[in-house]
Amino acid sequence: MNTKINYLKKKASAKGKYLLMLMILPFTFSCLDDEGPGSAYEPTAYVSFYNGSNESSEIQIEVDTTVYDRKSFDFGEFIDYWYFYTGERKFSFVDTDSDQSLLDTAVNLGVEKAYSFFLTETGNEYTTLFIEDSLDNPVNGKALIRLVHLSADGPQVDLYQRNNEDAVLEDLSFLEFTDFVNVDIGETDFILKASNDNQDELVRLNDIHLREGRIYTVVIRGKVSAESNSAEALRLQLIRNYPNY
Repeated sequence: MNTKINYLKKKASAKGKYLLMLMILPFTFSCLDDEGPGSAYEPTAYVSFYNGSNESSEIQIEVDTTVYDRKSFDFGEFIDYWYFYTGERKFSFVDTDSDQSLLDTAVNLGVEKAYSFFLTETGNEYTTLFIEDSLDNPVNGKALIRLVHLSADGPQVDLYQRNNEDAVLEDLSFLEFTDFVNVDIGETDFILKASNDNQDELVRLNDIHLREGRIYTVVIRGKVSAESNSAEALRLQLIRNYPNY
């Protein structure tokens, strides 16, 4: 996987190891990219999107010269894998209020490759992880999970599963992510702890059900410093990866 970092500073007038940092991706796919795979074979890649930023501005996304009018892409929303033509694709992210491009960036999409974008923010900048996903099948009787750290003020963390003394995933810092690992299935809790001597519990996700053969991403979102009952509070969110190929 290639590594590239782009940062976008927030405008004062705005409302409301492998990675690529870029701007917001707020849309929901309802049709194929460009014309999509039609009667003639076109090489395709697969891309998913997650919004871990609490930004409230409406953003329009353009890929090369095509404008996409999509539904809202709110905080905590996940857009499943969809088709894109391969090669270098130029993504532009436009503030619909000002009609100004907030960020222009290019990514290279490989044939039959799967990718994920995870949007977050730090200080006065928007950032996004761009990850090439390795979606292998879990071993028999297991599920796969990975951890993505999108909490700007969150410490280095370890992830535990109910009734397990050892961490499932550990030593993860902001804007880092893990590989997928096999875990036990069935009803469980995920507990996030700081990677320090005290192992302070930060947040937990209770009574989730992991199914055999499925692939999941656990996202750390929000802020440690936010009020615990606020929308921006630190949370764990479980999303299921659905490869379409």
